[in-house]
Amino acid sequence: MRPTHLFAAALSVCFLVAATPRKVPAGGLDQAKTGLNALAKGNYAKAITDLTEAIDSNELPEEKAYLFYVARGNARKADGDMLAAIDDYSAALQKNPHYAPAAFNRGNAQFALRHYDKAIADYSLALDIDVANAKALNNRGAAWFKKGNLQSALANYTLAIAINGDDPDIYLNRGKVYEAMGEPEKAREDFLQVKKIDPSAKTPLD
Repeated sequence: MRPTHLFAAALSVCFLVAATPRKVPAGGLDQAKTGLNALAKGNYAKAITDLTEAIDSNELPEEKAYLFYVARGNARKADGDMLAAIDDYSAALQKNPHYAPAAFNRGNAQFALRHYDKAIADYSLALDIDVANAKALNNRGAAWFKKGNLQSALANYTLAIAINGDDPDIYLNRGKVYEAMGEPEKAREDFLQVKKIDPSAKTPLD
């Protein structure tokens, strides 16, 4: 099962840096902008350093601080430090409990640590905030699959497809569930749908 990853928060923060009123001191914002640029370029160590300096400067707009914690969490997760990433996503949720990407990305970090129950809880939180979040449904399905609960995995993938029927990964994942359930024809239908959406995609039919 392949969970879906999300880095859209960094784009939101980029907009924030550009749009923040000038009355906010520039030092922290300059560090934040440098950190976001480093994150976009894949220089995660520099991104973490610069975003940490920006956060610690106390010069960032408090009402948007959660976005910078998510951005640093993304850098830490990409750098392989899942526990630190979880801390950042948790800090973001403390500042804004209604920001679904923080819950979603924390779930991804928990998934990477094989903490599937915690991942399911975080994906469920993301869905409580945004009920039409197909990526959260897909990833929650993957976590249920890892736990061996095929019916719950199937239900999540089917809901995800109802929301976003153009994502080949969801069909691929559901097809693997059908395989595990001993329903090869349904699995084949999903794998063929994967190929229809993305002819270059690899499936068990190859």
